[in-house]
Amino acid sequence: MKKITRRKFVKTSVAIGGATIIGSQFPGILKAGIPKDTPDIIAISGDDPLANIQKLTESLGGVDKFISSGDTVGILVNSPWKHPGTYTSPDVTLSVVNFCLESGASRIICFKPARDGYWEESQYFDQLQKEIEAITYCNDRMVVDILNGIELKQAEIYKGFLDVDVFINIPVAKHHTGTFFSGNLKGLMGVSSSNTNRHMHSPDGEYTYDKHEYLSQCIADLNMIRKPDLCIVDAVECVLENGPRGPGETIKLNKIIAGTDPVALDVYSSKLMGFDTDDILTFEKAHQHGLGEIEMEKLTILNL
Repeated sequence: MKKITRRKFVKTSVAIGGATIIGSQFPGILKAGIPKDTPDIIAISGDDPLANIQKLTESLGGVDKFISSGDTVGILVNSPWKHPGTYTSPDVTLSVVNFCLESGASRIICFKPARDGYWEESQYFDQLQKEIEAITYCNDRMVVDILNGIELKQAEIYKGFLDVDVFINIPVAKHHTGTFFSGNLKGLMGVSSSNTNRHMHSPDGEYTYDKHEYLSQCIADLNMIRKPDLCIVDAVECVLENGPRGPGETIKLNKIIAGTDPVALDVYSSKLMGFDTDDILTFEKAHQHGLGEIEMEKLTILNL
């Protein structure tokens, strides 16, 4: 896949943003305010994730659809990196945590520990101190068999990943050298151990980004373990090159995208970034596993 330059992105986004073109590229799209059953994908723009997460979940059918009182909620956040567009915004993460606790969740488990200084970067850091203190992290691992896995037959994962009542995936949409795009599907490698991830990159355990098809299949296999109950994609600022860690050119889409289909959300997000989805093998392999939809014309998309 060639580097996506800002010039190419602007050209692509103009096409996607035009009402006529949107009809052909995303035929199921709706404008805000048009009544309809729950959309498959909802995208919202704005600078207040705390308010926007509430609006997104309401549009997806309301809190009762996702969280019951007393539930333990597990969240997966892409937080290790530090360059712009390479990690989930802590504003988005804390907005989801706040939503869960206000909705009656009794416990929030963040599967992958946040890096030092991550929470302090949020505009809500002072406001949501109690919510940050309520977050716990996983330590214990377990090995699970992957039924119908093609390349990946077993994975060592956080034990809590299977124990939580609700699983919310909160990735950042970004470029990735090994799979060309990282979102919900690629991001699930955050629940598996470094040993498992090393063997997902190549059968002999070499940490390489050259085996695109093998890595993509392993990622699709890994996602067979458990699908998210809710996906919240951070598409506020996305790196277009040198992923996963960057640095690289970024584009500010200023969007948060939500839904329950991790494949569809990844396809939609990558298209918004200007990527050619035919290059992203993870999508087709996950679709073949029955993990989600890749044809946008079959979906209803709502922009708020």
